[in-house]
Formats: sequence, C-alpha cells, structure tokens
Amino acid sequence: MNMYTEVCIVGAGPAGSFLAYLLVKQGISVILLERQSTIHKRFRGELINTDGESLLKKANVYQEIESLGLLPLQTVEYWHSGNIIHQIAATDDEVHKGIHVPQDHLLQAILHKAGAFPHLKMYTGAAFKDYIVDSDDQIIGITAQIQGQMTSIHCRIIVGADGRASHVRNKAGIEPGIKLRPFDVLWARIPEPSDWIPATRMALIDEQQLALFSQTDGYVQIGWNIAQGSYPEIRKGSFAPYIGRLTAAFPALAQSVSANIHSWSDFVLLPVFSSLSETWTKHNIVLIGDAAHTMTPTGAFGVNAALEDAYQLSVLLQELASSQYSSLEILKDLEAKRLSKVIRQLELQVQMEVEFPAKIKSFM
Repeated sequence: MNMYTEVCIVGAGPAGSFLAYLLVKQGISVILLERQSTIHKRFRGELINTDGESLLKKANVYQEIESLGLLPLQTVEYWHSGNIIHQIAATDDEVHKGIHVPQDHLLQAILHKAGAFPHLKMYTGAAFKDYIVDSDDQIIGITAQIQGQMTSIHCRIIVGADGRASHVRNKAGIEPGIKLRPFDVLWARIPEPSDWIPATRMALIDEQQLALFSQTDGYVQIGWNIAQGSYPEIRKGSFAPYIGRLTAAFPALAQSVSANIHSWSDFVLLPVFSSLSETWTKHNIVLIGDAAHTMTPTGAFGVNAALEDAYQLSVLLQELASSQYSSLEILKDLEAKRLSKVIRQLELQVQMEVEFPAKIKSFM
C-alpha cells in the first residue's frame, strides 16, 4: 500500500501528538504512527511544569485536559524518619509546584482536537521499518508495518518522536550520545491513604532519593533511586526489610504498601540514562523529545521539553510549508533554538542528583 502526506510523524506520545495537532491546525497534512496498539497507556513522567502548562494553554488544549482530570501540587516536602523536616509551598505567582497530568488524559485531549481535521491520518499498531530512497539517494519517505501490512509512506518531512530508543534516529545513523547515570529507578503505584494531601514528598534512604508523587486518580507514585546496575543483587536479598525502609520513611503508607506491594514484581525497573543526540536533523529527518535528548526523571523536565520541541518545530514547518519545502536548512533552526535550554536542563539534573543528599541533610 502507498500513502502520501507532507509530514510523517513516528511516535504518538506527547511530542508527536502535540506536533501533529499544531500542524494540522495550519493546514499541513500529517500521518501519525504509533507502534503500540492503543494510546491508552500509563506513563511515569506525568508532571507538567509552567513551561508545559503555558504551551498547552496557548494551543487551547489545557481546558480539555482539565475536564478529563489533572492535579496541581501545592507543596514539595522533605521527610526524615516519618516527619516533615522542610516544606516549599507554591507562591501566589507560582500557583502550583507542578501538575500531575495522566498521559492518557494529555493524549486524549490533544488527539481529540487534532481529529477534527481531515488531513490528519493516525495509525496505531504501526512500526517504522526503514527509509525510502530514490534514484538520486534522496530520502522520500518511510516504510512501516501497519497492523501487519507493509506500507510505503511518501512525505516531505519525517519526524522521529519515537522515544529514547528511537528507530528513526538509529536508522538514520545519528549517534544518541548516551550518558549513564549512577542510579536506576524502581517505580511502583499504590492507592493513597485517607487524608493524603497532594504533594511531592522526598526522603533519603541509603544516600539515594525516595520520591512520592500524588496522582490525579487517588494514587501515589513511588520513585525509588537505587545504585546503577544494582537491582539483580538487591533482588537476592530479603524483600521485607527493604520495603520496611519505605514505610519507616513514610508511616502513613504502611497499610497501602502492605496491601499492594508484596514482592519485587510489584516494582518496575527503569534503567536511567540521559542522552543528547549528535544532531537533531539529517536531510529531511528531524528528531524531537526523547529521540533527540533523553532526560532522567529528576526535575520532571522530559515531557515539558518534548512539548517545547513540538511547538518550535511546528513554527519552522509552517514556514517551510509556505515556501513549498524549498530549503530544508531551516530544520536546523530547531536545534539552534532549543539546544542551550536542553543542555542547561541536563546539567541541572546532574547537579540536583549530586546535591540531593547534602540538601536534605541540611534540613535535618
């Protein structure tokens, strides 16, 4: 099967979906591909900061997300031995210290808006395979397996929004620039206790950060840093004493932890690394979000940076489309506009990770 469009976006996460919506609003035809069979999937990095909030409001998406459900967090708390030792509250200017937005709600709202435009075609169960190259060695599209059928998609621009293991990036021969971090993260999700006040809570266990994030639907997300590569050895040890450290740090969680976390299988391991691709563009290929720059969970920058990439690229592609795609050099402006901020955020993450033990000890 053959398809034709102006822009083909691989990956329908926040970056890809937001870009698709911004483009079709401007009359640019888009094919949006998602490898998974559904967009209704839970994701861990769901905190929106003021940058992401501003872009969603500017695009007239925020109100629809709000109607589906979101949760502004008013405080950041530091805990030790079951007690709050320091608290940072949102000021009148800040309004909140982050907003929990389920990715399901974010994508539903964006794609509902985008679906009003007939020149958007979205396909789930669609896996990117390779590039289509013409007789002049120019990339003129991609091949994808869409629900089991091999399909050729001819397009002017290819956008890789397919995450930190990006096939679009790898097939283009772009080096991801991976940097391992000295920790991995164990994730779990449990119902919140009664009278649980929405907040971000942090503690220090064995010189590693333990973080709790209130979620929209009455749950608490647990993010427990462990030494990089140490999980196989940790699993060999007894589970009960290990989980006891969690309830000692946050006694109010004891009943919910006992009812919902019974073994190591109730945690999900996230190997942590950051990356900064050697380039975000190659010919008519552009990378955004984690495909271009993978953030660690620290500071919850990732989804917000992805939305910023999408917005900036949409402006450039509108200009490119108006010139009938006469020069692809403008695509390089995405990296030029975004790189310095991304580097600052990556450096800030490292600083926050290194300084966290000393910071929380200073409150004791």
